[in-house]
Amino acid sequence: MSKASQSRQESNQWLKCHAANIEGCVLSIGSDTDEDNDGGWYRDYFQKCSSYTTSEATSEFNVDLVLDVRSMPQIQNDTFDCVFCSGVLEHVDDYLAGLKEITRILRSGGILLLGLPFRQAIHMAPNDYWRFTEHGLRYMLRDDYEILELKSIDNSVPNFPAAYWLKAKKQ
Repeated sequence: MSKASQSRQESNQWLKCHAANIEGCVLSIGSDTDEDNDGGWYRDYFQKCSSYTTSEATSEFNVDLVLDVRSMPQIQNDTFDCVFCSGVLEHVDDYLAGLKEITRILRSGGILLLGLPFRQAIHMAPNDYWRFTEHGLRYMLRDDYEILELKSIDNSVPNFPAAYWLKAKKQ
């Protein structure tokens, strides 16, 4: 039996489904230990990728890259076929700068897999700045991405999902 919450299990299931067919180079932003909190590893979700690069804002974790999502000069333009970013942008004071950098390093036609909490208590204070609605996500991606799927997670409270996951294609 899983130790993970319903929201985590549902999120992991969504991600497994969408990551399974991702090919090419994947960057995980905010990887932490890369554990999925359900006994697995996110790296294993991306079964068809040729490379999986982990990153984090500090050297506290054993990651491939230490970076600030707001400015990633160590990564060239159009480097990755997929960027996987879960539970990160709500902690970035200038999340639009972070999104701009993600867009810069993602190849045209590349896939963004983005997970963000909505109904979650403040965590990692004092660096917990934002919660995004479905409408806000659509608005902030409107210029550079085609949203292929936007999924609300754990709808046990009507109109108040625990989180959102989206799959978007860079135009």
